[in-house]
Amino acid sequence: MKVRYLIILILFAGFSTTLFAQRSIEMPNDSSGFYLTYNDYVNGKITNGFPNYKKGYTLWPKGFFINKDPELKTPDTSIVHKRADIWGYTDHRGQFIRIFKEKHYKVLCDKGIIIYIIYSPTRTSYHFSKTLNDPIYHLTRKNLTNNYADNSEFLKKIYSTKKNTWLIWDDKKERYFLNKLFLE
Repeated sequence: MKVRYLIILILFAGFSTTLFAQRSIEMPNDSSGFYLTYNDYVNGKITNGFPNYKKGYTLWPKGFFINKDPELKTPDTSIVHKRADIWGYTDHRGQFIRIFKEKHYKVLCDKGIIIYIIYSPTRTSYHFSKTLNDPIYHLTRKNLTNNYADNSEFLKKIYSTKKNTWLIWDDKKERYFLNKLFLE
């Protein structure tokens, strides 16, 4: 029994440092729920919506690991949406999650480059896309080069900085250093 609690504590410690990381995104709706399409997201149209932090309501991937369908639990019912049928969702704590290739990506920042973290309690993996509706790629120099081949100034900045500085958060500007490189 003690081993089980120790494992949960270790997982939570690793999970909490990335899950509660700073973020800066513009949300069209301040409620939790599912977005069936990108247009629903843009228009703030939530399916099965409820206020963030509402007592007795949760919205998480069903189960504990990354590739599960999101489940909305209320005091009276449980609603599961297949990942293939939704574009994204805002969980019960107001964190926006985009579904891409049936994986959950938490949006960390949408200023310039969209930065994501894989939605998992067991590992940290950063990703990016050009817009919220574009394909998502693993955050590497090679993928940035392939996607921003037409932006030589940005690529020069990428190659002149160390990768370990890309995700340094700027509280004042509410964005990551990588977003700063792109926007300035």
